[in-house]
Amino acid sequence: MNNINYQYDTFCKQVIARPIFLAHILKKCVSEFKFFDVSLIAKDCIRDIHVNQKNIHRFSPFLSQFEDDSLKEGKAVFDIFFVARLPDSGHDIDFYINIEIQDDFYPGYPLSARGVYYGGRMLSMQYEDQIRHSNYGNLKKVYSIWICLNAPKEERGSITEISLDKKVHVGYNRIRKEDYDKLSVILLYLGKESEEEILGLLQTLLDETIQSERKLAILEEEYGIVMDDETRKEIRDMCNLGDYVENKGMAKGITKGIEETTLKFIGFIQNMMKNNDMSAEEVFDMMQIPAKEREEYLTYLNHASK
Repeated sequence: MNNINYQYDTFCKQVIARPIFLAHILKKCVSEFKFFDVSLIAKDCIRDIHVNQKNIHRFSPFLSQFEDDSLKEGKAVFDIFFVARLPDSGHDIDFYINIEIQDDFYPGYPLSARGVYYGGRMLSMQYEDQIRHSNYGNLKKVYSIWICLNAPKEERGSITEISLDKKVHVGYNRIRKEDYDKLSVILLYLGKESEEEILGLLQTLLDETIQSERKLAILEEEYGIVMDDETRKEIRDMCNLGDYVENKGMAKGITKGIEETTLKFIGFIQNMMKNNDMSAEEVFDMMQIPAKEREEYLTYLNHASK
């Protein structure tokens, strides 16, 4: 993936990671949240959202560097990672959740297996936070949710959950579901044909062919999404960068388009710095911007701050 495509990919993840969209995903896909209002979930139930962040420890989301370097792609981080709580639980954390946006449906291994692996990583990371001194009763349930963009036609529009189950082969036991139901993988296969609300919402949000104002109108009018100005701006910026990615493949070197896109991207960097209390270098590291491009972006940032 080249740098501009990577930047667009990061834009998409950053938009999906807005609490209002995470809340819709939780309500429609995670059974424990289905009876709660979306606005309540967005406001009170989601925290510690991380997008492509490398400064999180692999065994704990609250320490230093959380990344999985054992996959064949080399170093890899969760697309989106956050913790969630139920409104009436009285706990700070009830779930560890990660969301992956998967464009390549055939990466050379089953996505379901990778989802199970990611779930296992989220279980093991809790050693630092939940199960120190072997207190396994504190283990929190994990969800790995995969948004798949290019599923086979016959499977599009489907939602599948893979979870742990109990089989009693002989006799009877009293093992409670809440004591073993600790990992679920949810696969969302998007498709324009789907009438399922959450699939349609995500399809609209990630569809590169829908222009920004039309996208915003659909999200608000058809799906009842209540967005603040910052979220609307991020969606516009995502669409504008998506247009640039498409145009770049058709005709390289449109100076005006490049300049406008660069300025929009600078605005995105400034928002990331402000909203996440990050330095420019930390944002550059998160987005894996090459060193040779950082000087140009710093020049723009310094000019914009004057």
